[in-house]
Amino acid sequence: MGIERDLAELLHDHDCVIVPQWGGFLTHYRPARLDEARHLIHPPAKELGFNRHLVRNDGLLADHLAKRDRIDFGQANQRIEQQIALWAGVLEREGRLELPHMGIFFRDEEGNLQFDPDRRINFLRDAYGLRPIKALLAKEEVKVRPVPVIQMPNPSIEPEPEAQRYTARWVAAAFALVLSGAAVYWVIQQGEAGHTRWSDVSPFRSTELPRYNRPSEELPDPVVGAAVFTLPVSEEVTTVPITPGDSITVTIDMRPSVPDAPAPVDSTAVAMPSVDPGLRTRFHIIGGCFAQPENADKRLGELQQAGYPAVRLTQRGDLYPVAFGSYGTRKEALDALATIRQRGDGSAWLLVR
Repeated sequence: MGIERDLAELLHDHDCVIVPQWGGFLTHYRPARLDEARHLIHPPAKELGFNRHLVRNDGLLADHLAKRDRIDFGQANQRIEQQIALWAGVLEREGRLELPHMGIFFRDEEGNLQFDPDRRINFLRDAYGLRPIKALLAKEEVKVRPVPVIQMPNPSIEPEPEAQRYTARWVAAAFALVLSGAAVYWVIQQGEAGHTRWSDVSPFRSTELPRYNRPSEELPDPVVGAAVFTLPVSEEVTTVPITPGDSITVTIDMRPSVPDAPAPVDSTAVAMPSVDPGLRTRFHIIGGCFAQPENADKRLGELQQAGYPAVRLTQRGDLYPVAFGSYGTRKEALDALATIRQRGDGSAWLLVR
């Protein structure tokens, strides 16, 4: 086993460790420093150096080996000599010798032994675990100088002369007296005519007297395209008031219902989503709601002839709804609704029960 690990352990606690017949390893304390080029702050450290002239054995390394391996001092020195011979052989053959966690040895052009330390290793125990940190540039605070406040002298207001104030009062009193006289004269003139209206004071008044015209009662125009509802003859027709004094007129068709001529049948096949009979159909595409069941059956026949899986739903109140189809899921119903609207049935809508 080499002595590189023993050297690294001793350098953490000592500033100098000598390897006999090889040289001395020295550590120097370096405080924290700022790397302005890379904007980094490095922690304090113990930098490693080497002095090839320190070759005298001080016994520190041999004593450490003897205690660790439980051997005597002489055997420890023999192990150090063997390690030095091994280092010299590697340096002679390869031209360089690398010691883990310490650095690299090599010879210069003159044959002198040189050492390049590994600067990544910090032998200062107090800085254990510290890493370089990023240095952030602090923004300089800009001091704003206060703007001096200049006191301006208050303007002096000269009192109005007493004579001018009395003159203004007399002018106002004279104007009020003239205005009062004109008003009295106007009242007397209007009293002789038998009526008085305060609006006549305005110079922009109209001399024409207001006249009351009775509003003419006009019947509303018939509504074109109004919906016609067929009511049973036994039912009475009642005018339902909308607001006080108003009513709505409903056109009643008293004739018996006559089936209309069948509309031309569109034989185009419609691709509708299939309905799974095992699902509960809660989504219905409504094609119309009718007050008469005959009209609902008529609409049902038209949709079925057009190729839709139409059904007539149960009565809701007074209306009979007719559906293009009923579906078990919302997605199927929405797909069918989109297909129906593309074919021109824009009045179709979705009912969920």
